[in-house]
Amino acid sequence: MLEVSGLSKKFDRNKEQRYAVQDVSLTIADNEIFALVGESGSGKSTLAEMIVGLQRPSAGRIYWQGQRIERKPDYWQQVQMIFQNPDRSLNPYWKVRDLIAEPLILQRVPREDAYHRVARLLEQVSLPRELGLRSTSECSGGQKQRVAIARALALPPQLLIADEMTSALDPLTEREMLRLLLELKREHRLSLLYITHRLETIDGFADRLAVMKDGRIVETGSCADILNAPQALYTKRLLDACDYSAEPGVMK
Repeated sequence: MLEVSGLSKKFDRNKEQRYAVQDVSLTIADNEIFALVGESGSGKSTLAEMIVGLQRPSAGRIYWQGQRIERKPDYWQQVQMIFQNPDRSLNPYWKVRDLIAEPLILQRVPREDAYHRVARLLEQVSLPRELGLRSTSECSGGQKQRVAIARALALPPQLLIADEMTSALDPLTEREMLRLLLELKREHRLSLLYITHRLETIDGFADRLAVMKDGRIVETGSCADILNAPQALYTKRLLDACDYSAEPGVMK
Protein backbone atom coordinates (compact mmCIF):
# COMPACT_ATOMS: atom_id res chain seq x y z
CA MET A 1 0.00 0.00 0.00
CA LEU A 2 2.52 2.63 1.20
CA GLU A 3 6.20 2.59 0.26
CA VAL A 4 8.77 5.08 1.50
CA SER A 5 12.01 4.97 -0.46
CA GLY A 6 15.24 6.71 0.59
CA LEU A 7 13.40 9.49 2.40
CA SER A 8 15.51 12.22 4.01
CA LYS A 9 14.86 15.56 5.67
CA LYS A 10 17.58 18.04 6.58
CA PHE A 11 17.31 21.35 8.40
CA ASP A 12 19.67 24.32 8.50
CA ARG A 13 20.63 25.09 12.09
CA ASN A 14 23.17 27.82 12.88
CA LYS A 15 24.59 27.62 9.33
CA GLU A 16 24.97 23.86 9.68
CA GLN A 17 22.86 21.18 8.05
CA ARG A 18 21.40 18.47 10.28
CA TYR A 19 19.46 15.42 9.15
CA ALA A 20 16.26 14.73 11.11
CA VAL A 21 15.54 11.76 8.82
CA GLN A 22 18.20 10.11 6.67
CA ASP A 23 17.69 7.56 3.89
CA VAL A 24 14.66 5.83 5.41
CA SER A 25 12.86 3.10 3.47
CA LEU A 26 9.86 1.08 4.65
CA THR A 27 6.62 -0.43 3.42
CA ILE A 28 3.20 -0.76 5.04
CA ALA A 29 0.88 -3.44 3.68
CA ASP A 30 -2.90 -3.51 3.43
CA ASN A 31 -4.63 -4.11 6.77
CA GLU A 32 -1.32 -4.06 8.67
CA ILE A 33 -0.32 -2.43 11.93
CA PHE A 34 3.23 -1.15 11.52
CA ALA A 35 4.91 0.25 14.63
CA LEU A 36 7.68 2.86 14.46
CA VAL A 37 9.61 3.03 17.72
CA GLY A 38 12.41 5.27 18.95
CA GLU A 39 13.33 7.82 21.57
CA SER A 40 12.15 11.42 21.38
CA GLY A 41 14.14 13.27 18.72
CA SER A 42 14.85 10.16 16.66
CA GLY A 43 12.95 11.51 13.63
CA LYS A 44 9.70 9.56 13.93
CA SER A 45 7.35 12.55 13.83
CA THR A 46 9.29 14.23 11.01
CA LEU A 47 8.95 11.05 8.96
CA ALA A 48 5.20 10.93 9.63
CA GLU A 49 4.78 14.59 8.71
CA MET A 50 6.52 13.97 5.38
CA ILE A 51 4.18 11.07 4.68
CA VAL A 52 1.10 13.27 5.21
CA GLY A 53 2.56 16.30 3.44
CA LEU A 54 3.24 18.57 6.41
CA GLN A 55 6.97 18.51 5.63
CA ARG A 56 8.63 18.38 2.21
CA PRO A 57 11.33 15.70 1.88
CA SER A 58 14.88 16.79 1.06
CA ALA A 59 15.34 13.53 -0.87
CA GLY A 60 13.50 10.30 -1.58
CA ARG A 61 10.06 9.27 -2.80
CA ILE A 62 6.73 8.21 -1.32
CA TYR A 63 4.61 5.72 -3.27
CA TRP A 64 0.93 4.93 -2.76
CA GLN A 65 -0.50 1.79 -4.31
CA GLY A 66 2.53 1.56 -6.59
CA GLN A 67 2.51 5.15 -7.84
CA ARG A 68 4.25 8.31 -6.66
CA ILE A 69 1.90 10.31 -4.47
CA GLU A 70 2.22 13.31 -6.81
CA ARG A 71 0.25 11.23 -9.32
CA LYS A 72 -2.43 10.19 -6.80
CA PRO A 73 -4.66 13.22 -6.13
CA ASP A 74 -6.86 11.21 -3.75
CA TYR A 75 -3.86 10.25 -1.59
CA TRP A 76 -4.43 13.14 0.83
CA GLN A 77 -7.92 11.88 1.65
CA GLN A 78 -6.81 8.27 2.05
CA VAL A 79 -4.05 8.98 4.57
CA GLN A 80 -4.96 10.72 7.85
CA MET A 81 -2.94 11.54 10.96
CA ILE A 82 -3.73 11.69 14.68
CA PHE A 83 -1.32 13.89 16.61
CA GLN A 84 0.20 13.47 20.05
CA ASN A 85 -1.52 16.66 21.17
CA PRO A 86 -5.14 16.64 19.94
CA ASP A 87 -5.36 20.40 20.50
CA ARG A 88 -3.06 20.74 17.48
CA SER A 89 -5.89 19.65 15.19
CA LEU A 90 -9.01 20.56 17.22
CA ASN A 91 -10.31 24.12 17.46
CA PRO A 92 -11.31 24.56 21.14
CA TYR A 93 -14.15 26.94 20.23
CA TRP A 94 -15.91 24.66 17.75
CA LYS A 95 -18.53 22.12 18.65
CA VAL A 96 -17.34 18.54 18.46
CA ARG A 97 -19.84 17.64 15.74
CA ASP A 98 -18.67 20.54 13.54
CA LEU A 99 -15.02 19.54 13.94
CA ILE A 100 -15.75 15.97 12.87
CA ALA A 101 -18.08 17.08 10.07
CA GLU A 102 -15.66 19.64 8.60
CA PRO A 103 -13.77 17.22 6.26
CA LEU A 104 -17.11 15.95 4.93
CA ILE A 105 -18.52 19.44 4.35
CA LEU A 106 -15.32 20.45 2.55
CA GLN A 107 -16.07 17.54 0.20
CA ARG A 108 -19.52 19.06 -0.35
CA VAL A 109 -21.43 16.47 1.67
CA PRO A 110 -24.76 18.06 2.72
CA ARG A 111 -24.59 19.22 6.32
CA GLU A 112 -27.50 17.03 7.46
CA ASP A 113 -25.87 13.94 5.95
CA ALA A 114 -22.55 14.94 7.51
CA TYR A 115 -24.15 15.16 10.96
CA HIS A 116 -25.66 11.69 10.54
CA ARG A 117 -22.17 10.42 9.73
CA VAL A 118 -20.81 12.24 12.82
CA ALA A 119 -23.38 10.50 15.04
CA ARG A 120 -22.20 7.10 13.76
CA LEU A 121 -18.55 8.03 14.21
CA LEU A 122 -19.12 9.17 17.81
CA GLU A 123 -20.72 5.82 18.52
CA GLN A 124 -17.80 3.97 16.90
CA VAL A 125 -15.26 5.75 19.11
CA SER A 126 -17.40 5.15 22.23
CA LEU A 127 -18.49 8.74 22.79
CA PRO A 128 -22.09 9.77 23.58
CA ARG A 129 -23.91 11.61 20.81
CA GLU A 130 -24.67 14.55 23.10
CA LEU A 131 -20.92 15.24 23.29
CA GLY A 132 -21.24 16.49 19.72
CA LEU A 133 -22.93 19.65 21.02
CA ARG A 134 -20.04 20.55 23.34
CA SER A 135 -16.80 22.31 22.49
CA THR A 136 -13.55 20.36 22.79
CA SER A 137 -12.48 22.70 25.61
CA GLU A 138 -15.10 20.85 27.71
CA CYS A 139 -13.63 17.42 26.88
CA SER A 140 -11.06 15.37 28.79
CA GLY A 141 -7.75 14.38 27.19
CA GLY A 142 -9.05 10.90 26.37
CA GLN A 143 -12.24 12.32 24.87
CA LYS A 144 -10.24 14.73 22.73
CA GLN A 145 -8.20 11.87 21.30
CA ARG A 146 -11.39 9.98 20.48
CA VAL A 147 -12.75 13.09 18.76
CA ALA A 148 -9.49 13.33 16.78
CA ILE A 149 -9.86 9.68 15.74
CA ALA A 150 -13.47 10.24 14.66
CA ARG A 151 -12.43 13.28 12.59
CA ALA A 152 -9.62 11.28 10.94
CA LEU A 153 -12.13 8.53 10.02
CA ALA A 154 -14.71 10.91 8.57
CA LEU A 155 -13.84 10.52 4.87
CA PRO A 156 -12.73 7.59 5.59
CA PRO A 157 -9.00 6.82 5.10
CA GLN A 158 -7.17 3.63 4.16
CA LEU A 159 -4.08 4.45 6.26
CA LEU A 160 -4.23 6.00 9.71
CA ILE A 161 -1.06 7.43 11.28
CA ALA A 162 -1.10 7.68 15.07
CA ASP A 163 1.83 9.80 16.29
CA GLU A 164 2.44 9.27 20.02
CA MET A 165 -1.32 9.60 20.48
CA THR A 166 -1.38 7.80 23.84
CA SER A 167 1.78 9.27 25.39
CA ALA A 168 -0.10 11.88 27.46
CA LEU A 169 -2.79 9.46 28.65
CA ASP A 170 -2.91 7.46 31.86
CA PRO A 171 -2.23 3.68 31.50
CA LEU A 172 -5.90 2.67 31.70
CA THR A 173 -7.00 5.19 29.07
CA GLU A 174 -4.03 4.18 26.92
CA ARG A 175 -5.09 0.52 26.94
CA GLU A 176 -8.65 1.53 26.08
CA MET A 177 -7.35 3.62 23.18
CA LEU A 178 -5.29 0.73 21.79
CA ARG A 179 -8.29 -1.59 21.99
CA LEU A 180 -10.32 1.04 20.17
CA LEU A 181 -7.72 1.26 17.39
CA LEU A 182 -7.81 -2.52 16.97
CA GLU A 183 -11.60 -2.49 16.74
CA LEU A 184 -11.59 0.35 14.20
CA LYS A 185 -8.88 -1.36 12.15
CA ARG A 186 -11.03 -4.48 11.86
CA GLU A 187 -14.25 -2.57 11.21
CA HIS A 188 -12.82 -0.20 8.59
CA ARG A 189 -10.09 -2.53 7.23
CA LEU A 190 -7.46 0.10 7.95
CA SER A 191 -3.72 0.02 7.81
CA LEU A 192 -2.13 1.72 10.80
CA LEU A 193 1.25 3.37 11.32
CA TYR A 194 1.60 3.52 15.10
CA ILE A 195 4.42 5.77 16.35
CA THR A 196 5.64 5.53 19.93
CA HIS A 197 8.71 5.73 22.13
CA ARG A 198 7.32 3.00 24.40
CA LEU A 199 8.05 -0.56 23.28
CA GLU A 200 5.81 -1.93 26.03
CA THR A 201 2.70 -0.66 24.24
CA ILE A 202 3.14 -2.66 21.02
CA ASP A 203 3.57 -6.26 22.21
CA GLY A 204 0.53 -8.15 20.92
CA PHE A 205 -0.64 -5.03 19.07
CA ALA A 206 1.59 -4.47 16.03
CA ASP A 207 2.34 -6.86 13.17
CA ARG A 208 5.71 -5.40 12.18
CA LEU A 209 8.14 -3.04 13.82
CA ALA A 210 10.86 -0.61 12.76
CA VAL A 211 13.27 0.88 15.29
CA MET A 212 14.55 4.39 14.58
CA LYS A 213 17.63 6.12 15.98
CA ASP A 214 19.17 9.46 14.98
CA GLY A 215 17.02 9.68 11.86
CA ARG A 216 17.80 6.18 10.58
CA ILE A 217 16.07 2.80 10.72
CA VAL A 218 18.35 0.44 12.64
CA GLU A 219 16.14 -2.66 12.61
CA THR A 220 12.97 -3.85 10.89
CA GLY A 221 11.06 -7.11 11.19
CA SER A 222 8.08 -8.84 12.70
CA CYS A 223 7.12 -7.48 16.09
CA ALA A 224 7.53 -10.87 17.77
CA ASP A 225 10.98 -11.48 16.25
CA ILE A 226 12.39 -8.11 17.26
CA LEU A 227 10.92 -8.11 20.76
CA ASN A 228 12.16 -11.62 21.50
CA ALA A 229 15.45 -11.65 19.54
CA PRO A 230 16.60 -8.08 18.78
CA GLN A 231 19.67 -7.72 16.57
CA ALA A 232 20.55 -4.04 17.00
CA LEU A 233 22.28 -2.92 20.18
CA TYR A 234 20.01 0.13 20.35
CA THR A 235 16.90 -2.07 20.28
CA LYS A 236 18.33 -4.19 23.11
CA ARG A 237 18.85 -1.02 25.14
CA LEU A 238 15.26 0.07 24.56
CA LEU A 239 14.03 -3.34 25.67
CA ASP A 240 16.23 -3.27 28.77
CA ALA A 241 14.87 0.18 29.63
CA CYS A 242 11.28 -1.11 29.69
CA ASP A 243 12.22 -4.46 31.35
CA TYR A 244 10.75 -6.61 28.58
CA SER A 245 10.22 -10.32 29.34
CA ALA A 246 11.18 -12.83 26.64
CA GLU A 247 7.95 -14.74 27.26
CA PRO A 248 5.62 -13.80 24.36
CA GLY A 249 2.95 -11.30 25.20
CA VAL A 250 4.30 -10.46 28.67
CA MET A 251 5.50 -7.03 29.76
CA LYS A 252 6.61 -6.69 33.37
